[in-house]
Amino acid sequence: MQPLERVRVRAKFFFEGGRKLFIKGATYGPFAPDADGEHFGDPAKLATDLALMRGASINLVRVYYVPPRWFLDACGEAGIRVLVTIPWAEHIEFLHNRKIRREVVRVVREGVKKNAGHSAIFGYLVGNEIPTSMVRWLGARAVTEFVEELVNVARSADPEALYSYASFPPTEYLLPQNVDFYTFNVYLHRQEDFDRYLARLQNLAEDRPLVMGEFGMDTIRHTEEEQAEMLSWHIESVVRGGLAGTVLYAWTDEWFRGGSEILDWNFGLVRRDRTPKKSLAAVRELFGGEEPMTRKVRLKNYPRVSVIVCSYNGGKTLDRCLASLKEVDYPDYEVVLVDDGSKDDTQEIAARHPWVVNLRQENKGLSVARNVGGHAASGEILAYTDSDCMADPDWLYYLVQTLTSGAYAGVGGPNISPPAEDWIQACVSAAPGGPSHVLLTDVVAEHIPGCNMAFHKWAFEKIGGFDPEYRKAGDDVDFCWRLQQEGQVIAFSPAAIVWHYRRFTLQAFRRQQEGYGEAESMLRFKHLIFFGPTGTAKWRGQIYGAPRFTWLINRPVIYHGVFGEGLFQCIYPTPQSEIAAYVSSIEWVALTTAILIASIPLPFLRIVPYLMFGATLLVALSYMIHAKLEPRFDTIRARLLVIFLALAQPLVRGWTRYYVWLKSKRTPPDVIATHEEDFRPARGGSISHLEFWNEEGRGREALLPAAIDALERENWSYSIDTGWKDWDVQVYGSFWWGIEMLSVTEYHGGPKCLTRVRLTTHLVATTILVNAILLGILAYRQFTMPTWDFWLQIPYLLFAAVLLNQAHQLKRRVAELVGAAAQRCGLTRVAKK
Repeated sequence: MQPLERVRVRAKFFFEGGRKLFIKGATYGPFAPDADGEHFGDPAKLATDLALMRGASINLVRVYYVPPRWFLDACGEAGIRVLVTIPWAEHIEFLHNRKIRREVVRVVREGVKKNAGHSAIFGYLVGNEIPTSMVRWLGARAVTEFVEELVNVARSADPEALYSYASFPPTEYLLPQNVDFYTFNVYLHRQEDFDRYLARLQNLAEDRPLVMGEFGMDTIRHTEEEQAEMLSWHIESVVRGGLAGTVLYAWTDEWFRGGSEILDWNFGLVRRDRTPKKSLAAVRELFGGEEPMTRKVRLKNYPRVSVIVCSYNGGKTLDRCLASLKEVDYPDYEVVLVDDGSKDDTQEIAARHPWVVNLRQENKGLSVARNVGGHAASGEILAYTDSDCMADPDWLYYLVQTLTSGAYAGVGGPNISPPAEDWIQACVSAAPGGPSHVLLTDVVAEHIPGCNMAFHKWAFEKIGGFDPEYRKAGDDVDFCWRLQQEGQVIAFSPAAIVWHYRRFTLQAFRRQQEGYGEAESMLRFKHLIFFGPTGTAKWRGQIYGAPRFTWLINRPVIYHGVFGEGLFQCIYPTPQSEIAAYVSSIEWVALTTAILIASIPLPFLRIVPYLMFGATLLVALSYMIHAKLEPRFDTIRARLLVIFLALAQPLVRGWTRYYVWLKSKRTPPDVIATHEEDFRPARGGSISHLEFWNEEGRGREALLPAAIDALERENWSYSIDTGWKDWDVQVYGSFWWGIEMLSVTEYHGGPKCLTRVRLTTHLVATTILVNAILLGILAYRQFTMPTWDFWLQIPYLLFAAVLLNQAHQLKRRVAELVGAAAQRCGLTRVAKK
């Protein structure tokens, strides 16, 4: 007998060697016990069943007792793997009674050891459908941790097998974090309900495979035609939903449970005498053959897709990226490579892939490269990925399936890190701040990562493509927000996977976070409504990729139903904690440091900064405890590095955000010092309130574009109202001051109109902070001196006078610019008397 190759997990799918393996399963038994107490029938009947199963291309059987060796040998000979459910007393109070708990652990350990290493073993389910009332009694957290303990016990007995726990809708919240795949027994007879619930389960499973552990229909209460029809759409929904497989309940109507034959349920694909039902032919039609299931379950249509890869010095991973795209299993697509002025071997690599459309340009930034690719594309759908990504063979199948399944403008999928090569790579991969998706519902996204997103070309054109202002990062966030502001909806496909090489060194991780901080600084002024007071994004949806359902911070909410009897008991993660985000921020650390310094002469204050830092450390500790590290690199030093990265990541991003803001949101001094050409400002009059008269109907609608044009031509730094501000234009003058401009037009009969402009000095955060520090120092000095010292105030008063003069000069210069713009569009300054 040629032993079966062990199955391995890669993200959301199973692989046999290099080939993706879809589970085409059926439950088997249990049958009446034989003389040895085994519930597997006799070898002759098994041989008949296995032959029929092979004819239907079934490749796995799920059994409900630990099988004898001869059963596994027969299954292995037939090329059929076995998923073993280890039975134990889930229905009794198994946690607090030490004797019962030890017995459960022993049963699991001995059950795995019995057949450890057998090639026919696919994996083990260490439990099955713990009753919801018992989970509620014992506590969901305690039960989850016990299931995780059982997985660890089982894995120590046979490290090569795969492990899971079979849950069901009343306990969907039992999500052990150390399983290899998630298993759910689901019986829903309406396809629409089933599809919606699959989307929910896929997101709960995150980056691990999801398998239907049981699904079927009784042919006593329903007809065989109904059963065949339902199993057909079930398989199609499972494939289109991106599951790793399904186990149909059951192979035969023969079934023994509770000491007797079960005669009032007939779920089998075959009858007790093994004659086939109509459902067996339906299953054979979909399961049969060697071609991938994504070819057997076809999409309604296959629109042409243009895959756009933008690269700047990405030669290190580009060859693997293009090679993976060549293997994508989709009938009509092209690959467009946009080389954004690379100085490495990008063009040499591109020459090895002549099938790729190769575009080259000077370095203009990521957004411009994305736009160039979009305009050159011939497809109806534009799919974007990065040169440091590798696509799953079915990537486009799942993207297009989801995009065309509703009124969606775009769709995205998860990006998953490939296995790390050392412990530092594993820690960086597990660190916070990486690219991830944000979901509003199980199928609707608020944000999708730029390395795995696709849009209808009409949506790309509708909003004018990507904003060229974003050269390194932030382009995808801006694009998604603008698309949603146009009333469009973005979907999410959990099975549309790309493998994304993370920044696998500490230096690269720091540069990545600096890039994200720069992008946040730019995004904040364009989409202010989406940002909090500290400058970090406020997402409405749930951020994926970070540790979820933690029990230390952000504890989840579970709906149990009245008296714990709900049929669908859902887990709801609480929104991301604004308190946790704030105590991790650079502003909080700066305040902690300031209070620590202030407490040097005031000992009674010293406890305050210690408590504040403790809060910061608590958040990082929670992240460290629940971070997903690869088991082979999960050591104490790795966990310590993760907590360091959790502490440092928001500080690096926050520092860059402020640095970029201070650097970019100010106007060069020479611009402020230069006067307007061909314009002589009126003598006297207010520079805070300007009035302009026109008798041809021109008002603020003419003045504002003229003023903005002048700001742009003269290289001022400014922002325009996005709909959420109470000013028209904000001019950034220096580190200390800005000017806010607001206008209104009065109509005085016919085309006669008066336009009023108000210029208001705006205090920059640095002005407030520096003055608060200086005043604090002065107050402290005066507090510690026996008498009032007037001369001590002189340096600060001189500093304040210089600042106030700078504010006056800035306002006068902006008033001059507005006056010149008004003159150019035919408005006449009205001098106040």
